[in-house]
Amino acid sequence: MIAALVNHLWQSTLFCCGAWLITLALRANSASLRHWIWLLASVKFLVPFSLLFLIGSLIGLPAARIADEQPVMLGDALQSASLLVSPTGALRAIEASGSSVLLVALLAAWLGGALFVAVRWTLAWRAANFLARAARPAPGAPADARITDADIEPAVARVFRPVVLLPAALLGRLSAPQMDAVLAHEQEHIERNDNLKANLHRLVETLFWFYPMVWWIGRQMLEERERACDERVLESGHAGADYAAGILAVCQHCRPGQFVSAAATSGDLTRRVRYILGSARPKSVGLVKTLCLMGATILTTAAPLFAGAVVEGAHRQELFVVNSRALDAAELTIQPASGRNADPQRVIAGGNEVVIRDTSLRDLIAIAYGVDRWRVVGGPDWLDSPRYDMRVVTQSAVADPENLDMLALRKPVTRLLASRFGLAIQVNRSCQAPCGRSEADSGSATR
Repeated sequence: MIAALVNHLWQSTLFCCGAWLITLALRANSASLRHWIWLLASVKFLVPFSLLFLIGSLIGLPAARIADEQPVMLGDALQSASLLVSPTGALRAIEASGSSVLLVALLAAWLGGALFVAVRWTLAWRAANFLARAARPAPGAPADARITDADIEPAVARVFRPVVLLPAALLGRLSAPQMDAVLAHEQEHIERNDNLKANLHRLVETLFWFYPMVWWIGRQMLEERERACDERVLESGHAGADYAAGILAVCQHCRPGQFVSAAATSGDLTRRVRYILGSARPKSVGLVKTLCLMGATILTTAAPLFAGAVVEGAHRQELFVVNSRALDAAELTIQPASGRNADPQRVIAGGNEVVIRDTSLRDLIAIAYGVDRWRVVGGPDWLDSPRYDMRVVTQSAVADPENLDMLALRKPVTRLLASRFGLAIQVNRSCQAPCGRSEADSGSATR
């Protein structure tokens, strides 16, 4: 478990470093875009690459199904490469021999920290919800604006059905243009669903409270969130001087809101005021950066999925090779079926044997060709009746019997069809040895 956690933190750290480099490349562009990138870096802590790898392995790539040659194990290469980004080999040895008391102590410490952060989060949510319920509509203001008697700064409360809380003591201290600009900033938080995004990151902070990078990401998200709202306020036509004066007035007359997520004076105030009063504005991202961002997003998501699919496909091929070689030298017996079953051709694999009950020659031909039974059409009635029970006994145990590839039975089944029934199996116009009864008569293991 410790090794898996270290892997996840290390990979998430690499992802975060990549996000930081991207935000540096986009420092002249929209803060809203950079905020989304930091949000992705936060969400990455909730979605380990191992989950994407598992999804890819469930999909898998089709195995080559070549029994005579050892496959090129691209999956082994990917697994070896993963050691470069998963330095937990030593941890596995320590974890295997380490004391369970240490693991329990670490788990208790994590749980205590998570509960502390969660309790603070819950108390802040309840306090904000209480202020929102107690607030009253603001005359002449938008429907989502409320007046509160609490000594807080203008802020947005609640995640769902959010409202702007305006302190009553501030209403007479700001001019109309200043109040409009400050109110526009808070309404922009609502338009951007910033409280929802902030609470999503708070979940990450609760689960990974012990990891400093998580808190650093939160700080970056806060800075870019406020910058994005400032950009939108200025783009909507509000004067920078009135806007900056309104923010400074809020700082002078209001107490910071401790129980709300999106507040007027959040972030680096000095940097914000300089930007508001300056002339620099965000540039368009452009086609090249847009394509690079799309490519990075697709690559980051597709790489672990593809790796999981390749490794699983290589694993299936390895199992096919091992079982094909074991079954090729197996002893095979066949006899009339003991009784008809509701589900024909039941395959039971385990230990050193594979048993196929209530099968027909048509079923066996389908196995020899590696196709579904319904693809074997035509032929005489004796392909479907009588029915047989077939037993294949191997010298070594069948590998992963629950996922046995039926095509691994091609050679023993071909040998059976040739020796017992005189049938020749041809694949791509090439007769599969033994080819008919004449070749099977010399040393067949079938009886």
